[in-house]
This record gives sequence, C-alpha cells and structure tokens, in this order.
Amino acid sequence: MLEIMGRQLPNVWTTHEMLRSTGRLRAQWPDWCYAPLAVAEPLCGGRPDLAFKITALASWRLTQGIYRVDQTLLNALLDTPLDDDVTIDVLMRMPEWCIYLELPNILTPRGPARGVWVFIEPSHLHSDRPVFLGLLFDTERDIARSLEDGAMYPFCVRLGGESIAQALAQTFRTAASELESFKAAVTPVISVLLYLCAQNAEITCNGVDAYPVRPVPVHTRRRGLRIFPPPAPTVWSLGYRLGAALRASQPRNREDHDPGIGRRIVAHIRRAHWHTILSGPRKDLPPEARQRELRWMPPVAVNLDLGAELIATVRPVNNTVSIE
Repeated sequence: MLEIMGRQLPNVWTTHEMLRSTGRLRAQWPDWCYAPLAVAEPLCGGRPDLAFKITALASWRLTQGIYRVDQTLLNALLDTPLDDDVTIDVLMRMPEWCIYLELPNILTPRGPARGVWVFIEPSHLHSDRPVFLGLLFDTERDIARSLEDGAMYPFCVRLGGESIAQALAQTFRTAASELESFKAAVTPVISVLLYLCAQNAEITCNGVDAYPVRPVPVHTRRRGLRIFPPPAPTVWSLGYRLGAALRASQPRNREDHDPGIGRRIVAHIRRAHWHTILSGPRKDLPPEARQRELRWMPPVAVNLDLGAELIATVRPVNNTVSIE
C-alpha cells in the first residue's frame, strides 16, 4: 500500500511531512496524533476518502506495526462485556500513531477485509480530547486501484460520551440504518485495541517480550529534525502464551463433589472482564485526578486440574515506557 500510494501520488510523503511541520509551527496537537486529517486535505483535491487514507498511511508508515492476535484470546475478548467503566482516554495509550490489526474475514459494506488500520483524530488542536477513532478496513480489491473512492472502507467511531460503550452506542444510533449490521465488524476491532492498550497486555516480537514505541526524531544537517520510516514492517503478537494457557484450561466436562454444599460442581471458566484501577498517591490527589489504568482480567479456571499443561507467565505490569 505504501508503494502504491507513493507511486500514484508522487512526493506525497515529503509534502505531507512538510505540511505537518508547518502546521505544528502554527498550532499543536496531542502527542498521540501524528497528523490530523486537516494536514492531508491539501493533497486530496476535495476527496475525503483519499484524505482519510493518506492520514492513516502517513501515520502508519513511520512504525509499520502489524498486530496478530491469538484466536483463542480473540474469542475470549469478544466474550468480554464492555461496560461504562472503560473510558475513552484509554485509547490514548495506543503505542503507535497508527496500527494495523490483522483480523481476517471481517465483513464490511464493501466486502471482506484482511485487517484494519486504526488511528485517532483529535477534536481540535489545543485539546487532548479525541473526536473519533479512524478505521480504514483493508478490503479485498485490485491493489492498483486502492486509492479510488470505492476501494477499501473508511469508518469513524464517534468518541462522544465518557466511555467506549457510549461511543459505540452513539455511533450506530446516528449511522445510516444499512450500517447497523456493520457493528459486528467494528466490535472485534475495539476489543483487540482495548487489549493492546491495557496495562497487562502480553505483547511479543519474534517470541520475545517487547513493547512498541513511537520513533524519535533524528537531527539532520539539511532538513533539521526528521523521522525515518523503518525498512520493513514489524509483526507484533498479542496473547499467544495466554491463548495457549486458555486452551489448556478448557473444561473437560468434569464434576467434583463438594461435601460442604452436598452437590457436584461442574468445572468451568469464569467469564473475563475489563477492570479499571486508579494509580497515583491516594492522599495528595482526588480520585478524578488519579491516573486510570485498564487491565483485562482473563477467564479464570474454576475446579480444573490443569496439571503441567498450563505454563505460568509472569510479566511486569507497573513498568512504563517513556515516549519522546
């Protein structure tokens, strides 16, 4: 896609970088946004879909992170209820400006998609408040026609209200009626994205625990500070050890007798849930001023004899990565 856009729109990356630099001299936008849609508008000739694609791919080009989620974990995430405790500000913990989630066979109004690019648009240049979550679905198409308005499928989740659940409800309440069925395609994207933003997410690269970070500008003699894209995409794996543990802990229709209550207890998996905790000094800050951290609490095995099949994995959850 990057090659297609660079070939069909000559100098698009250089021009977008220049417009972004001059734009940041006039105004500032949050660090979690590489460039708002307004930066791409002069490049698209009044075509909103093209501006959407340029914004997503210009942001993704500088990190090129591809995220693959274990199927068992994905199933558990989809079974996790989304309540009003999961606030919108969790999304600002997305590790890169734009990510690509591999979610094959998502059905969109323009056919099945292999995955989706995800970025966040700020409400205005002096606010940390996001206005929408941008989703560019990588639908099946003639790759050479990717920039045409009918190719791929851009969609916005309006980030109104305080919680993700409220945002989804408002988006599909105001969307056209033919998009109501599309909610089933957006839901897994939100679930995986929230897991990626969770404090205790299991992320590995080439089998090693790692965490993606945004690139740091490098000083050059001719053009000042510049961010150079990587030579190739980086594949990140989400929850592969956790997925294996969940598969190992599946109930086997085993029942045990509990003498205390006189009945047999069926082995089962207690349902997963999202859990938000407050961090920071309790004495010096009111609850609303303390940092909120999202954690995904996986399904819990109840009354199971796992033996040696379940391998325990311990990951630090309090370490933070400083992003310049």
